[in-house]
Amino acid sequence: MKWSVLLLAMLGTTSAEAPWYSCQLYTTASAAAVGSTIDSPAAECADVKMPLCYANVCNDARQISVFLKRLRANATTQPGATAKALWVLQGGPGPASKNMERNMLQAYKAANGTMSVYTMDHRGTGRSTILDCATKFPFGKDLADCLASLKQTYGESAPAAFSVTSAAMDMKSFVESSIFANTDVFVYGVSYGTYLVERLMHLAPRQVKGYILDSIQSEQFYTTKSAPYFSNWDKDVAGVVDQFLAMCDREKFCAGKIGPNAKQTLKAVYKTIDNSNTNNCSQILGAAAKKGKFATPSGVVSQTLYDWLTSRTKRVFVPAYIYRLKRCNKEDQMWIRALELPNALEIPQDATATGPYLNGTGNSDVVYDNILYKDSVDALMSIGNAFSANLTISKYCIYVGNNDPVCAGQPKYNVNFVYKRDEYWNKTAAIPDGASVLMFSGILDPATPPKYAKDEYATMAGSKKLLVTFPVANHAVLSNAPGKDQCRQHQLHPLVERLDFSVWKTDLSDIMFGSKSPYKNTDVEAQIAAATADVKSMYLTEMLLVSGFLAVAVAIIVVMAVYIRSIKARGDLTTESKEVPADNKAEASGEAAQDDAIDTAVTVSEDSEEDSNTTETSTSQVASV
Repeated sequence: MKWSVLLLAMLGTTSAEAPWYSCQLYTTASAAAVGSTIDSPAAECADVKMPLCYANVCNDARQISVFLKRLRANATTQPGATAKALWVLQGGPGPASKNMERNMLQAYKAANGTMSVYTMDHRGTGRSTILDCATKFPFGKDLADCLASLKQTYGESAPAAFSVTSAAMDMKSFVESSIFANTDVFVYGVSYGTYLVERLMHLAPRQVKGYILDSIQSEQFYTTKSAPYFSNWDKDVAGVVDQFLAMCDREKFCAGKIGPNAKQTLKAVYKTIDNSNTNNCSQILGAAAKKGKFATPSGVVSQTLYDWLTSRTKRVFVPAYIYRLKRCNKEDQMWIRALELPNALEIPQDATATGPYLNGTGNSDVVYDNILYKDSVDALMSIGNAFSANLTISKYCIYVGNNDPVCAGQPKYNVNFVYKRDEYWNKTAAIPDGASVLMFSGILDPATPPKYAKDEYATMAGSKKLLVTFPVANHAVLSNAPGKDQCRQHQLHPLVERLDFSVWKTDLSDIMFGSKSPYKNTDVEAQIAAATADVKSMYLTEMLLVSGFLAVAVAIIVVMAVYIRSIKARGDLTTESKEVPADNKAEASGEAAQDDAIDTAVTVSEDSEEDSNTTETSTSQVASV
């Protein structure tokens, strides 16, 4: 499914009455990169002054800047038709909007240029006024100093000023401006973007006629049943993993590799690599776990499998990884050593921005933590990587000013960065008058599991709503939909698509496993094995020949010694005689030649080993993800 599915009724144009300036659709680091390194359609950008605080949110008269980008409609439809505009909102929280740019173009093309498409960097991120720290990746005192500095810059109200509701108020202000006075507005959000759109629904701007929620963060935080708390992440992912492995069991090819019960196979593999002192794969992963500060070797595997599960193209290789761990032959061990293992921590890139340009990711960890710790955290728990979990708890305690039992024993700093939950928290939005809601959820979405989409649908007051679930879709349904942009195909295909574990991208398999098939030894490894066998065979043959020559030489030497002794005994050989008989010369030459042959044989063996090691290095490079 692509954007054409959403746009069958969205035709029209929009006018502009804002300080827009020309820019490129695709974000670059500087003006020098525009037009020289990428093919980027022309767009328009704006830096809009917005209040730091809105009424009933916080109290501060200062202003901040919010960055907008749009593809402006360049065609009209029927005379008198109402103009249409679509907003696409980034998930997160914390990232800039550059990941939405391709979606913007797809939507724009699907509407044949008859609809304007907008996005924004949420306040606190990217090219908007950004919340970041001078010290990248700060912890402890560095983080406390950073938060204190941000409060000094934006006041004590800073946490609330950069909250979900404040970002939703920005959206409300934009769509209620004169730009959209005669426009039907539709708003699309993905992942955390759905939570922002839901908050906008609470504010109910009259211009918005449709809300589109893709991969849904629900709003009800129950205490008696599953709720979308961050601390439930492991359990939520486990439910999706069970669905995925059950699909493997139902398919003949996959069941033949790790079935008939794939979940039990995985549990048995985890038990082996966590407890075996003799399993070579366990030893390799144990070293990786120690390096990455994972509690167990299975933690390393689990993180990699999760990363693959979230990728539409890589998830089909999950059974192959389990299969190789279970088999654990020499080639599998080589592959595991070469595999790019997950890091304990990822250091964020620089997030500096000027105008429409962005040097780095534009992500704000402060915005992420500020919203996460207040809107989606009840209590923290281990998340597989003990080191990372401890750092998360340390950060969390600084943000909440140690005001949580989990913070017992944590260092105390004279700072916090937290806002009060407002009237919209823990309350599902009702469908505003004159609007409708379209909801997408993937059954195999580990980040926002489908049970929360169902809960949001069930608790949302109003009848103009539709929840569409896709049997094998993962996170971000629209972005991960297969195929070309053909409307009928995209309406039908994701609904009837099945997950085929016997079909994969062979070029990706080549990159990840060094083979067209992830279940076979890598092509390079097979060549190494053949070459090694040839070298061993050649070496054994040469050694047999050398041994034969040595035996003959020894026999000749013994005979010569007896012969010389007998001559001496008869007085036929004097001490003055230094001439070596011709036969002896020949034998000496043969002996020297045999010594050379031995040296040559050793040299061949060493060279072969070096060649083998060189090839193995190449295999590691080929097999690296």
